[in-house]
Amino acid sequence: MSYLLLLSIVAILAFFATWLIVKRILVAHMVQLEKEHMKARVGLVSQYVKQKNSYNRCWWCSLGRSLGPKNGKEIAKLQEQLISAGYRRDSDIGGYFFIKYMLIIASALFMAFLWSWQLVSPVWMIIVPVIFLLLPERVVIYKGQKRLGLIDAHLPDFLDMCNICMNAGLSYLVAIKRVSSELRNVHPEICYEFEYLLDQIQIGMSRTDALRQFAERNPTRDVQSLVQVLIQNEKLGSSIGEALNEFSRRMYLNREQMMEEKAAKTSAKMAVVIMPFLMLPYLILLLGEKMVILGRTF
Repeated sequence: MSYLLLLSIVAILAFFATWLIVKRILVAHMVQLEKEHMKARVGLVSQYVKQKNSYNRCWWCSLGRSLGPKNGKEIAKLQEQLISAGYRRDSDIGGYFFIKYMLIIASALFMAFLWSWQLVSPVWMIIVPVIFLLLPERVVIYKGQKRLGLIDAHLPDFLDMCNICMNAGLSYLVAIKRVSSELRNVHPEICYEFEYLLDQIQIGMSRTDALRQFAERNPTRDVQSLVQVLIQNEKLGSSIGEALNEFSRRMYLNREQMMEEKAAKTSAKMAVVIMPFLMLPYLILLLGEKMVILGRTF
């Protein structure tokens, strides 16, 4: 009896000793994770400070910002266009206005020089600066549409790679980070966007807000649907891997249907091009004999 009591006491002491050791290890691990998190946050803040300092040293960006419009709505609209095109720094707005106004002034002076030598009409002194007034905005819009198209095209592949990493045991944020580092040279546009999303979360922004800003930076249907799926899974706590797998499979199915629709329309479009080449030999065969008979009568 005393032997069993002694064993029970030893077992209880061993349990409490193991529990204290494990608790101490977990506390030390949490402290280390907190330190690493703070290091990451400090690194991102220092990077932000460097960008602000570089903006202050960019005199031509400051000059362009001072020459640009002061209306908040116009600035906000231009900033959305620049962000869609991949230019999200504050200095890019000033650089845009500086390049725009310098092109207008340079084109006006160049056309005035040509007019002074009587090489062009005075009308071109108005037409060419107006073209350069509208050209930068169209270029930014075109680059934004092209960039969003590339993000939409590469999104299914990115999600498939993330799903493979999640099936291997990684969380979806770690999977996004791993896939972004692996595909940065292949698909830089979408990898940069997801890395920016991870940086926002590391700074301290909530996942829901970071995902909403991700959708605002990339206003496409597929990205909006992806963000809704991720936010819904964040709230409900359901499996993100299954949701991403289903979402990517639905995207592939939609694209397959779109390609089939385009292939079905191709035959009708080709008929418009081929029809004149088919009608010409038919008319020659139909009217050739009549023309020969008509020629013999004369």
